[in-house]
Amino acid sequence: MANVQFITDDHGNRTAVIVPLEDWEKTEKAKDVLEHIYFAGLIDERKGGKATTGLDSLLDEEGRSRAELES
Repeated sequence: MANVQFITDDHGNRTAVIVPLEDWEKTEKAKDVLEHIYFAGLIDERKGGKATTGLDSLLDEEGRSRAELES
């Protein structure tokens, strides 16, 4: 990541970071891919087992929606 800038407080402690938009977008795409892999792993673990919760409940617990999985 080039051109990363840090915002510091009066004591020099980093409190925020500014990254180029292109780098941010790459990070967000990678995060989305990892979330899909995580959910795929949960589904594989639970295949053949007795359902204890529905997909919508699981997604709700993770702060996600069915629409997000479909995008």
